[in-house]
Amino acid sequence: METMLKERLYEIEFETLEKKPIEAFENKSAILNAKLDMSVVIGKCEKSIKDIIDLKVGDIIYLDKTVDEDLDIEINNKNVAKGETIKLDEKISVRISEFK
Repeated sequence: METMLKERLYEIEFETLEKKPIEAFENKSAILNAKLDMSVVIGKCEKSIKDIIDLKVGDIIYLDKTVDEDLDIEINNKNVAKGETIKLDEKISVRISEFK
């Protein structure tokens, strides 16, 4: 049986890869206009399913951050920066304080 397996083995050779120059990217607008999900996370916590089912209006959810800590800025669920809350034109906003 062992000799039969050895007879089926083949040595494979690959061509050498050539380095090609990087081509100029002309149509940047397709990528630059693509939409990404951006979110600001004020904090997180872990709860059991029972605790989540039992939530009702008026309950308080305790988060892992203090009021004076920076908020996490995420793009497509990846943490990319930190920021602080500010009020602009009667809306809550975030000023970026650090990129990761």
